[in-house]
Amino acid sequence: MNRRSIYAKSSIAISSLLMVAFSLPLSASNLPSFFDFSEKNARAQTPARALALEAQLDALMDTDFVPSDTQALDELLRDVDVNTPIETFVRAQGYQILRLAMQDNLTAALVIAEEVEQLATAADNLNAIAEINVIIAEAHVANEKFDKASTRVERILELLPRVSNVRIRFHANHLVARILQNNNDTSDALEYLLAAQALLPLTEAQGQQRRRHFLSLHLARIQANLGRWAASMATAENAIEDTRRTGIRTHLPDLYLVRAYSKQYQNGPSQSIVDAFLEAAQVARDMGNARVEMLSYNNAGATKLHLNELNDATQYLQQGLVIARRIGNINERSVTEFNLGYIKVLQEQYDAGITEMLAAAEVFNGFALKREQAILLTHIARAYELAGRYQEQAETLKKQAALRQEVAETQREQQINELQVRYEAAEKSYEIKLLEQQAELQRQELASQERKQDFVVLAGAFMLVLLIVFAGVYRKTRKLNLLLNEANAELQEQSLRDPLTGLHNRRAIYDRLLRDEQRIYTGNHAVFILDIDHFKTINDKYGHSIGDEVLIEFGRRLKQATRSSDMAIRWGGEEFLLILENVQTEQVMQVARKLLTEIGEKPFHTSAGRLHITLSGGCTVMTSAKEQMPPNWDDTVRLVDELLYQAKNEGRNRIRYQPDSGPRETIYLRP
Repeated sequence: MNRRSIYAKSSIAISSLLMVAFSLPLSASNLPSFFDFSEKNARAQTPARALALEAQLDALMDTDFVPSDTQALDELLRDVDVNTPIETFVRAQGYQILRLAMQDNLTAALVIAEEVEQLATAADNLNAIAEINVIIAEAHVANEKFDKASTRVERILELLPRVSNVRIRFHANHLVARILQNNNDTSDALEYLLAAQALLPLTEAQGQQRRRHFLSLHLARIQANLGRWAASMATAENAIEDTRRTGIRTHLPDLYLVRAYSKQYQNGPSQSIVDAFLEAAQVARDMGNARVEMLSYNNAGATKLHLNELNDATQYLQQGLVIARRIGNINERSVTEFNLGYIKVLQEQYDAGITEMLAAAEVFNGFALKREQAILLTHIARAYELAGRYQEQAETLKKQAALRQEVAETQREQQINELQVRYEAAEKSYEIKLLEQQAELQRQELASQERKQDFVVLAGAFMLVLLIVFAGVYRKTRKLNLLLNEANAELQEQSLRDPLTGLHNRRAIYDRLLRDEQRIYTGNHAVFILDIDHFKTINDKYGHSIGDEVLIEFGRRLKQATRSSDMAIRWGGEEFLLILENVQTEQVMQVARKLLTEIGEKPFHTSAGRLHITLSGGCTVMTSAKEQMPPNWDDTVRLVDELLYQAKNEGRNRIRYQPDSGPRETIYLRP
């Protein structure tokens, strides 16, 4: 936000505070109370006046934390004193506290907050106590002091179940989600983000769209932090489109940046990605968001670096560095300095470049997520390799592997998948509710106009208008039902898909196959279990991101090698299951040879270069007829799993096959 000075406009109380905060050491002995508690200066305020103040505060709120019209806020604060009902008093002073915190006046902000907290505690009002705790934590977050903010989380969560004010509950859940996200507790962060989303329709109507955009931004960031680039891109794109519709532009620069960032990791570096980052920089510049402008130039430079266009990369990085120095952003400019050091390494200035990279990484690691730290280690390892410092490269790769393992252990994938499905379902429901509200508003407006017409004219036109209304409502109802059906179908499909490869997951077998008895219990069905050979070595040597690329390409080739009616399932880790419906024995043999050819004879193109991948597998055929008892699915899977391990023991790069009758065979490609 713009950090314009407010000193000339501040109230006498705040002027006194700033004098104390910057002239004297803060202590109980020399800290005067800047709230006047005397009876002669206090103005009694009625509940009606408090409601009016709350309505004014609602009208002023056009951003997430502090009204942009600071003069109007100052005028309103003159009507707020210690006789104002405590909840309204805390809310109004909270905007003052956050305004100071966002202007780098954290010390001054906390002095006010301490006295406000004392008043809230003395009043024994749970809503007020919870809100001042949220405000203090928010002030620390604004100054990137997440450790200090985290100390307030326990108290906030203790109070939260008893807080009755929906606005405070929404803010508290959203704040806790952001703090947990910063602490790498992604699944818990999603839980609280979902809780905030559930409260959204209960908050005052005029602030719902603004809060919704804020939620969407943080969901997109969490998805990006999890490496779910397509989901992050879609969330950001939908929010940008919503911004065009509503005109609420507060988070537009951040959304453009997240969208470009996710698109880069989803599609790889290209000139179109550079253009996307430059578009984000332009939007940020137009809206006065220097931080996002800086980060956008840094990412444009980093993309050019990946394209080995070093002159252009240097130009964009230097633009970002100039902005970072102007706004005093030490932490995030470390990424730009890291990239500039990497360019020196690529220009064979090895020692100087690596020194700059390590210095920047030390700053970066002080605030970055562990997943981001792991990405940085990839480039440090590459720099050591180019410099011929192989021992240091090996040590760096070990650190990276340990860090990736730590990140993986803290991300409960199944829980995160379910939370994301719940979030998207709630979002669809909210969109449908908005359509319903618009339809109702249109109906009410039409009814109001009708009442104003002359009775004689109304009598003649009533039936026609009524038919039009009914037709419109009918069309809107059909549209709402279609939207709901589409949303439910989409969510059902997502719940049956593996988020990384796009293949079906285990749940799909029971939902799509085993539940349909006539489908699995008649005809011949071939069942394969396939395992990528030496996959752990790939992860250990190249990192989990390269492993993910191999899994995605492996899944794509499975789909290519099978029919659209067949099912390809990610069975778990690097294991995949195929079900071929209504096949003959010779077809099974053909598919097995095709799979070995498609995987083993064509290199996988990854970010780490061309990799030779092979598979091992087990296969059998389930045969049944309508009048027979259904085959035992669990026994079939155990048999195929046994055949898989026989194939591995025989030397890998082969499929062990158990026909419906006869001895077991091994299918492999002769050299």
